Amino acid sequence: MGNLGGYQTMTTLAKKVGGPGALAVVTAVGGWAIGRGAEAGGKNAFRAVKAAAKKRNAPCSTKGQVFDVVSDGEDGKGLALRAGDQYRVMECDGEAILIEVLGGTNNPYFTSAQFLASVSGFPHGGED
Repeated sequence: MGNLGGYQTMTTLAKKVGGPGALAVVTAVGGWAIGRGAEAGGKNAFRAVKAAAKKRNAPCSTKGQVFDVVSDGEDGKGLALRAGDQYRVMECDGEAILIEVLGGTNNPYFTSAQFLASVSGFPHGGED
């Protein structure tokens, strides 16, 4: 075989498609099609990542609000709220909520929006 390598492969492919001109056209069209497909896929992936980041970084609409606890409850992670307690929302990240129990000694606490909604007037949909 020798050291022909790529040249031998190119001439074999050129014979199969009808000559060097046809090989150039097939290569150009194939490259264009692959490039367009990659571009379309990349744009869709970029849009999805951008939308996810925008949703994740949505502002916390309940940040700074104080809520009254209307029923006793424990979240199973060390947070026990009793009727009459109050808490302030410090930050939100999706379903995770950082709160400060007013008058509490072990602040702050991370808990779920679902738990807070079950013991107070916290919005059921999380922070939005």
